[in-house]
Amino acid sequence: MKKDEIVAWIKAYYDKLLLVLVLAAIVSSVFLLIYSTGREKKMLADDQWLQPPPARSKQAVREVNPVYDAIEKIGAPFQIAGWTTRMLVAELRVYCVKCNRPIPINAEDCPFRSCRAPQPKIVSPQKKDSDFDGMPDDWEERYELGVNIDDAAQDSDSDGFTNLEEFQNGTNPRDENESPPPVTKLRLVKAGRIPVPLIFGGAQQSAADTIFMVKNRRTGRDVYARMGDVIEGYKIIGYAKKTRKVSKGTFEIEEDVSELKVAKDGKEFNLVLGGKGGAQGEMAAQLIYLIGNLKMNVKKDDVVSLKNFKYKVVDIVDQNVTLADVESGTQYVLKPYEESAR
Repeated sequence: MKKDEIVAWIKAYYDKLLLVLVLAAIVSSVFLLIYSTGREKKMLADDQWLQPPPARSKQAVREVNPVYDAIEKIGAPFQIAGWTTRMLVAELRVYCVKCNRPIPINAEDCPFRSCRAPQPKIVSPQKKDSDFDGMPDDWEERYELGVNIDDAAQDSDSDGFTNLEEFQNGTNPRDENESPPPVTKLRLVKAGRIPVPLIFGGAQQSAADTIFMVKNRRTGRDVYARMGDVIEGYKIIGYAKKTRKVSKGTFEIEEDVSELKVAKDGKEFNLVLGGKGGAQGEMAAQLIYLIGNLKMNVKKDDVVSLKNFKYKVVDIVDQNVTLADVESGTQYVLKPYEESAR
C-alpha cells in the first residue's frame, strides 16, 4: 500500500480509530484498578490496626521531643481497620476525644499507639432519652409525648397507669382501652399470721377421759371440751404432754409446754399451754389497689378480681406475696406499698 493510500485510509477512519484507542485505554484502566484494589485490600487485611506499645524509654523521649512524633507519623501512617465493599466512598470516621485523629466510629479505644484513649459509648437512636425520663425518644415521638419534658409520671389516657408504666408493659399510652395488667397496680401493705382465737389452758386427765380447758380470746370465756369437739370452727384432734427445762437463777425447773392440736379448713395448728410461743394460724396479707386505693385482706388460694382479670394467691411467705393470672398462669410478686409510695 502506498503512502498516499495509507494517509487517505487514516483520514477516512480517523474517528473510529480514535474511539477504539480510547475504549482500549478505558478497559486497561479498569483492569488495572481492579488489580490494584484487590492487592491493596489484601495488604490492608493482613496488616494489624493495633501495634505493640513502644518501650517506656522511647515514649518518654517522644513526649519531650516533637521530632519523634513526626517520625512516628511518617513510619506508621493512618490505617483503616478493615475493608468493605465500598471503593470510592470513605469509611465513617470520628475524631478521637484526646488526640483528634480520625478513628472508626465504633472504636472503644483510640487505635493509635501514642494515644489509646477510651472513647465515649455510642448511644443507639432506639435508646436515646433526651429528657432522662426512662422512655426513649423514638417511643415518645411515636405517641406524641414530650421528648424534652419529663412526663413519665403523667397519665396521658387517664386509665390509671403512668406513661412510664405503659412503656414498661408495651401498651399504648394514648389508648385507655389498652392498659398494662391491673395486678401491676396491686401492692402489699403487710403480711403475717392470723392468730388462732383460742388459748390452751390445761388438761384434766382421768382413767376414762381427758377434758381440755380452752379459753376463747374473743369472748374471754373458758370452754371445757373433749377430743373431737369443735370450738370457734377449730376441731380438737390431738394432745401431747411435753415439758422443758427452764433456768430460774441458780435452779432449773421443768416447765409444762404441752400442746393441743386443732384443725380448721384442712390446716392444723398447735396451741402451746398458756399461750406460750404465740399460737398463730395461717398466713394472710393486706393488699391495696392503687387505682382507687382499695384495700383487701387475702389468704392463700383466695382469688382477687381486678377489672376483667382474676388472680389467685399462690403463696404468702414472710413479706412476699405471689399471685398468678387464673387464665394465663403468669405469676407476679407484689411490690411493697411503701416502695411504690416513695
